[in-house]
Amino acid sequence: MELGESISAPYCGKLLADMGAQVVKIERPGVGDQAREYGPFLNDEPHPERSGLFLYLNSNKQGVTLNLETPTGKEMLAALLAESDVFVHNLHPLDMDRLGLGWEDLRPHNQKMVMASITPFGLTGPYRNWKAYDINLAAAGGICEGLGSEDREPLTFGTPEVGYFAGTAAASSIVIALLAQTGDAQAGEDTGHGGQHIDIAEVEAMAGIYNGPEALMAVYEWRVTRRTGHHALDFPYPNCILRCKDGYIFVGSPEGRQWRGLLELMGNPPWGQEPRFRNRTVMNNEYADEVDGYVEEWLLKYTKSELLEMALEHRLPLAPVRGFDEVRGDPSLASHFVTIDRAHTGPVAYPGTPFQLTGLDQVPPAPAPTIGQHNREVYCGRLGYTPEELVKLYQTGII
Repeated sequence: MELGESISAPYCGKLLADMGAQVVKIERPGVGDQAREYGPFLNDEPHPERSGLFLYLNSNKQGVTLNLETPTGKEMLAALLAESDVFVHNLHPLDMDRLGLGWEDLRPHNQKMVMASITPFGLTGPYRNWKAYDINLAAAGGICEGLGSEDREPLTFGTPEVGYFAGTAAASSIVIALLAQTGDAQAGEDTGHGGQHIDIAEVEAMAGIYNGPEALMAVYEWRVTRRTGHHALDFPYPNCILRCKDGYIFVGSPEGRQWRGLLELMGNPPWGQEPRFRNRTVMNNEYADEVDGYVEEWLLKYTKSELLEMALEHRLPLAPVRGFDEVRGDPSLASHFVTIDRAHTGPVAYPGTPFQLTGLDQVPPAPAPTIGQHNREVYCGRLGYTPEELVKLYQTGII
């Protein structure tokens, strides 16, 4: 069962659904998940059933509507949870308190349920009641400190990323909790794993990624990585992204033979023999901007595809910086994208799962649900409501 808005909980639900779980998504009656309000929209026409963000995050799910501000809505949620293995949500802690949807409130309905609560700063601690957007959490988790150029202000991610990291953490934690239950059942033991509440703080998902290696660097080497723009720090030049004729290309040569091969490909320019460029780490840290100009002068004569062809021939680690259309058009990634046909959009290509399990057939993905699409199937088929009762629930704004 998923009660998710925007990215974090819906992405967790998507990962589980892609692995074969039957996920029922609960949305607000009439308006649905707030992700429906965000683009990209098909043909740039805003519509709650055409949001690319929503359609991607919610494929392979069933969708129902439920008003949890009403006593009947809460009773219906309790009935759904009573027969669910997992409940994942990203309600804010204050909303959990106000609606009575905390762990202690919900566990009596299902003692074996695994519940994952994804919140900005966790369910405990001094920041519990704070609200945050993706950019707030990226900054609070320390990620922004390392993004951008040294002489400019820090940057954030080009796209919202925090929710995806938190959703991944929640999905993996849920699988671990379910495995613990299975292990206890097979061993005939009662170790308290019958029910589990997982507390996922989005800021911690970020803080662990960046501050883990950075903290060790500070302890062992007494230095903190600074912003380096499009260059790597303390690394042999080149390790950067530079311009070429039709875009950008990553240029790298960590091994000496690779650097010599690149210089040879460039015609062994005189500047490559200058004594001050003998140490390539010094070149990177002190002269990178100057050498960028020399290298770009050569790169600008060629396209990304031409440079890639030369790199493959001479075994040099160059890589084109691709746009989304180029990624979708790459023959090696053709099997990654799957076409999903949906009433409001027609057939559209979506990224598929990044994994394939041996011996299991790939099931064609189902489109994201329309608002309340599976109300009858879930409420009548699972909970025993009659069609007439369903109509009354709709008329009173409960579903």
